[in-house]
Amino acid sequence: MKASFDKIDNVIEFTGSWGIASKCGLKRSSYNGKDVILVTELYKDNPGTPITQVTASLAMQVCEKLNIDPKNLIYIEHSPDMNSKLSFYDEVFYNVSFEIVDGKFINPSWKILAADEIEMYLK
Repeated sequence: MKASFDKIDNVIEFTGSWGIASKCGLKRSSYNGKDVILVTELYKDNPGTPITQVTASLAMQVCEKLNIDPKNLIYIEHSPDMNSKLSFYDEVFYNVSFEIVDGKFINPSWKILAADEIEMYLK
């Protein structure tokens, strides 16, 4: 089953686990002077690593590719609804925060976002 999500601006390539070429959907926005990046899992359209398995690495790769100051990042992971009876395939958005140590993101922490929060970040 393919993922469909109307808020993807483009698809970017990233280096996944063990150097595997991978892809995700991306939308860039801004909120209160910060760069908002929403990455979307593409499921079967992604030949490599899922976004949730390389969260810190992907966030840093996005910052490097888009010239974003990591201290200025609001990073959101999105798993689209897969139209399944299994609840873990329901749509969910996470605001992911990180510690920055030696110029790298570490210790990601996920917080589920409500619909009104998503709207706020992606205006």
